[in-house]
Amino acid sequence: MVEAVPIKVLIGLRPNGEADHPDWAQLPLQATGGERHEDHQIVKWKYDKTSGHDEATLESPRGQQFGMMLVTQLFADQAVAMFPALVSVMTAAEAEDFWDNKAHAHLADEARNSAEISALHAEFILIRDLATEFPGNAKLQNRLSALKTLLQKALDPDDATPGVVKNKLRRWADAKLSLDVTIKP
Repeated sequence: MVEAVPIKVLIGLRPNGEADHPDWAQLPLQATGGERHEDHQIVKWKYDKTSGHDEATLESPRGQQFGMMLVTQLFADQAVAMFPALVSVMTAAEAEDFWDNKAHAHLADEARNSAEISALHAEFILIRDLATEFPGNAKLQNRLSALKTLLQKALDPDDATPGVVKNKLRRWADAKLSLDVTIKP
């Protein structure tokens, strides 16, 4: 498990309209033993999808947007020291709120494999109809029972059976487990 520090970064706009985020290559860690700033970025940019550069909200006026990253303690310390007006360390609660309600709010909690679900449903209808037509056929009855169990598993987002699956990056609590990170207190 990797220990990470969540940082919030204010991203402006350059005159050409491109995002103007801090130049991480200026961090002192770049000059140490051939390390790159990317080596200290555990989870790269997660942007506020509720208020981009073109929208204006109380938290984020037009022309700026917030981003979040999970980084090493060294990266966080150096980024805050070098860019204090643009970078701040987030609490665990702030990170969870940003992840769930800003960066990933547009994502669904579940993903559906429609082709898999449709195929299982079609097979279920076919076998059910055949089992009704041939009530004494034990092989069809067994297949129907097995298929009912499979359908229940396929519709359970917490089960690994293809069909409906939980989006493990949608919610902060699940994402930390999926990404194998802990947040440094």
